[in-house]
This record gives sequence, structure tokens and C-alpha cells, in this order.
Amino acid sequence: MKNFQDLVQEALKSIPEIDIYQLKEKIESNKQIRLIDIREDREWVSGKIPSAFHIGRGVLEKGIPEIADLEDEIILYCASGFRSVLGSKSLREMGFKNVYSLKGGISDWVSAGFEIEE
Repeated sequence: MKNFQDLVQEALKSIPEIDIYQLKEKIESNKQIRLIDIREDREWVSGKIPSAFHIGRGVLEKGIPEIADLEDEIILYCASGFRSVLGSKSLREMGFKNVYSLKGGISDWVSAGFEIEE
């Protein structure tokens, strides 16, 4: 039986990650991205990375067509970067071509002292 970490490690073989510094640069340069916070509702209300949309991980596949097209650059994040890897894999399987996971998630973003919107 595979556990959660096994699934994450397997997904990382095909899912590219970006770090918080790369994301900050994209946001500051106004690059067209779809930044999506896939944390649970109770996590989302504690603050988000500026410009992020929210789609909880449990409804990601259902909600993504309302926010992004197949060709959009999509960056998913969660608390630490594990759920976003699995979510990115799922979106790739749906046909989204430019999907990335934020390594370290919002935890790394906050630790670096970057801006959070309430």
C-alpha cells in the first residue's frame, strides 16, 4: 500500500515546482498567472498570498474550469506544498499544460516575511 508521502514523491517526478522567490517575482512583474490556494476553507480565512483565488482541494477538479483555461499558467499552493503537488498532477491529467506547485507552500511565504492578505 502506498501512503501519502509515496504519492507525493511519485507526483514530484512529473510536476515542476517553483519557489516563493520565483512566485514573488511573477506577482511583482504582473505576469499573467492563475495563483490558486487549495487549502481548506478554515485555512483560507487566516490569510492568503495576494492575487490568489481559492478552490479547496476537495473541489479543485470541479472548480478549476471557472478560473483557468488549459493554456493558462497555473500555480497551486497549500500550507506546505504537498497537497498542491497532488492537485497539480490531477490538473495535468485533466489537460492543463502549465501547472506548477509552490514548494514549501504558504508556510515558506510567511516565514520569508512576504505580504499576506486577510
